[in-house]
Amino acid sequence: MEISQIRHFVRIAETGSYIKAADLLDIGQSTLSRQVRALEVELRASLFYRHGRGVLLTEAGKKFLEYARGVLHLMDAAALAVRDSESAFSGQLVIGMTPSIGRACIPSVLPTLVSLYPRAAISVVEGLSGALYDAVLLGQLDFALLYNPAASPNIKITPIVSEPLYLIGAVPVGEDPESVSLAAVAELPLILPHGNHSIRVAVESAAARLGLGVNLRLQVDSTYSTMELVAQGMGHSIMPRLVGRGAGLPALSWQKIEQPALETTLCMVLPAQQPSNPLVAAAAEEVRARLTQLLG
Repeated sequence: MEISQIRHFVRIAETGSYIKAADLLDIGQSTLSRQVRALEVELRASLFYRHGRGVLLTEAGKKFLEYARGVLHLMDAAALAVRDSESAFSGQLVIGMTPSIGRACIPSVLPTLVSLYPRAAISVVEGLSGALYDAVLLGQLDFALLYNPAASPNIKITPIVSEPLYLIGAVPVGEDPESVSLAAVAELPLILPHGNHSIRVAVESAAARLGLGVNLRLQVDSTYSTMELVAQGMGHSIMPRLVGRGAGLPALSWQKIEQPALETTLCMVLPAQQPSNPLVAAAAEEVRARLTQLLG
């Protein structure tokens, strides 16, 4: 399997056409067809199927595309790492963030990166923590900022700051507007993310240790849609205070959860086997330092 084959496969997948890909790559369609066929033989799977307007990825092709993009990103990073010092801080930098982290840190952190590394092409990808974690594993992101990542030998995790979790509502619950017990939280109708989201897991696990369940009214993954629903009185939710930073957010009650106190940890995750890349290393350290200062 050659890098050129992988690059050509990705271009065909992106254009949905052998003809368009051949024009963009300035090579013959027959050459592309042979390269794809060689990949299919090596992978023992069909990558495309044809239709009237071009080609579509098979399920195997979709899965291979995820890894192919990661391989190309790592190869580009490896090539950059061995170039001369003048170009050390040029190239592509792809950072993943959850929407809540992005809203809080992009306005202060991104302009700094642009100023420090003017020759770098900087991209920010937003997504849920699980999707960003997988993208780091696949080599599609240089690093990501997310909450409570799972340990893995393939991931390097750097904690940045731990934050208490708060109950948010249209109005405070109970007599103390600053805090609320987990037992009181468990009785409220809650709006929480789906599945194994780190905050939902932390809340449900802590409640279970007290012999309590949670009253789940709605499952919504969007942080800011959740805040709007809470402002409308549809229920309560649980978030770190970082989410409340920024203009244009609903005016909500924020009560720290106690008895027991709950925390979530903002971390930076990088591929453990990432090639040495001065741009990524410098940018990651700058982001870590800025967030520590901002949130400390």
